[in-house]
Amino acid sequence: VDLETAANDVRDRVSRAQRNLPEDVDPPIVSKADADAVPIVFLNVKSDQRTLLELSDIALNTFKERLQTITGVSQVMIWGDKRYSMRLWMDPAKLAAYNITPLDIRNALNRENIELPSGSIEGKNVELTVRTLGRLSTVDDFNNLTIKESSGAIVRFKDLGFAELYPENDKSILRRDGVPMVGVVLVPQPGANYIDIADEFYKRIDQIKKDLPIDIELGIGFDVTKYIRNSISEVQETILIAFILVILIIFLFLRDWRTTLIPILAIPVSLIGSFFIMYLADFSINVLTLLGIVLAIGIVVDDAIVVLENIYKKVEVGMNPIEAGIKGTSEIFFAVISTTITLAAVFLPIMFLQGITGRLFVEFGVVIAGSVIISSFVALTLTP
Repeated sequence: VDLETAANDVRDRVSRAQRNLPEDVDPPIVSKADADAVPIVFLNVKSDQRTLLELSDIALNTFKERLQTITGVSQVMIWGDKRYSMRLWMDPAKLAAYNITPLDIRNALNRENIELPSGSIEGKNVELTVRTLGRLSTVDDFNNLTIKESSGAIVRFKDLGFAELYPENDKSILRRDGVPMVGVVLVPQPGANYIDIADEFYKRIDQIKKDLPIDIELGIGFDVTKYIRNSISEVQETILIAFILVILIIFLFLRDWRTTLIPILAIPVSLIGSFFIMYLADFSINVLTLLGIVLAIGIVVDDAIVVLENIYKKVEVGMNPIEAGIKGTSEIFFAVISTTITLAAVFLPIMFLQGITGRLFVEFGVVIAGSVIISSFVALTLTP
């Protein structure tokens, strides 16, 4: 299933259904997400001078707004956020004294805080929708809310209790080392490049820091790409070590630097061809593709050594180098081809594996099989 096509179909259906929704409902948002996707970067936001409500507001309106446009990001989640709410505290004794119930207070809220559509203003090129907002927005508005009028006396909410701004949910809190904080988490889209996302994330964080108050402290809780970068770095070191060992072993048996130089050239040429195959197949440079290249280093040089050794034998018996190259290559042409087909046949079936295993190892199999095929071409053309 093409996720982009499926997402467009869902957006189309949602847009059709949107006209059936109430006018005061925010428009639905459709975004792509992988059920197995996990956060890759966690940024913690803390301050010793601000409440969690204020930190949540900064995380939502500053960080989320500027980070969710990063290419490859499915969503930006806020962990430990506290949303503003108005808490109404009532004194049971005062309620009984005024003969008022909580239901009366609820009815008063519904009566005074209703929002209604009020028509529209039409111009030549624009149409504005007018909406009458509720009267209650501040703590004083709620405290001065009229609950009941009796015999010329007005009972306001402040006579029964008090209102205060308070977090909507105070049953959970995010802490690190005992310090309350708010977390900003990036979740990638399916198939997105984690390293590209992280690089752009750090660039934008550096820009955001310039606009933040000095009391805001930022820290990285975790970054999955650090482990990916370390793994790639280790594989790159392994590639270098394997390349050096192959050179030493070839020289140990051929005992001639000029002869050793030829299969040495075959290695980078074959590996460059492997990267070209990765480009055509839209594979990224990751741990599995680099592991395939590590294994391919020892394999791609086999054909070149066999062809070189056969040509070298004919040169030693006095044959002209050009003639030795042509004859030596033709003698083992089919042997090299059959060996290549055999090796490729071992790794190519990995392409057809299903499920998670197939998704993991398809790049590994294609890289090795492609390297082997290219190495045989190099051995039969460049080596002579």
